[in-house]
Amino acid sequence: MSFLDIRFPDNISYGGIGGPNFSTDVVVVDSGFEQRNANWAAARHSYDVSHAARTQEQVEELITFFRIAQGRANSFRYKDAMDHSATVADGLIGTGVGTGLPTYQLYKKYTNAVGTSTRKITRPIDGTLSAFRGASPVAIGAGAGNIAIDNATGIVTFVADASSAASAVTVGATTSVELSANPGILTAGKKLYLSGFSGADAALLNGIAHSIISVSGSGPFVFVLATGTAGKTITLGSGAGYKYPQASDALTAAFSFDVPCRFDTDQLKGQHISPGIYGWDSIPIVEVRE
Repeated sequence: MSFLDIRFPDNISYGGIGGPNFSTDVVVVDSGFEQRNANWAAARHSYDVSHAARTQEQVEELITFFRIAQGRANSFRYKDAMDHSATVADGLIGTGVGTGLPTYQLYKKYTNAVGTSTRKITRPIDGTLSAFRGASPVAIGAGAGNIAIDNATGIVTFVADASSAASAVTVGATTSVELSANPGILTAGKKLYLSGFSGADAALLNGIAHSIISVSGSGPFVFVLATGTAGKTITLGSGAGYKYPQASDALTAAFSFDVPCRFDTDQLKGQHISPGIYGWDSIPIVEVRE
């Protein structure tokens, strides 16, 4: 079904209970020792909103929301008041460092003395993202090195720092690509992103960040890449090389986010307490994995 890009009403969710859940099978043997099996690698959140003494306006808002969501059918945003933001200390773009690629998922990390857990963030809140590359802020825009954020997926996409058209490609045990310029002054050990090449085996080059073995020349520049293409059919096409964040670039972010959720019931049970005053025992809400 559909995702409704609207948040469950804050004035109704206040007072709700809930948080992260795991699924673990525990078998206790006769000796009292346990065997435990973790079924989920990541937590799934659930909540319960139960209230008395709500106004006519609030109950009408809730009924409308429930009807539009069609009970369990459609999902929506939910603000977890206890955990709804990340700072540059715990907000990650990708794994927290560049990979030579243009796109990265947002994550939040949770760290203590014994380990770190990471949480995929798919529903950041529009206008709240502050991104950093190293210690420098990264602007949202179309300029070189800028980013775009998709608030429906939590994916951050970088604009290339620099690019250069390819003038030749040579397949082999290593692959050589000739570029008219060196985008971003890339050197051995860095990553060169390629796209636009043609041929039956062009997928071996396109959309991938390739490890650079060496760079030679002064224009054109010949990049020897660690990617093996011996015997493959790859032609120049409209091939080009790009520089995106590298492993030496720390990628962090501060942002606010919602949890993608759905109702975990198809029936809304309300109570008329007194004239103009209403309540309900339980509204179960559960996270939808994306």
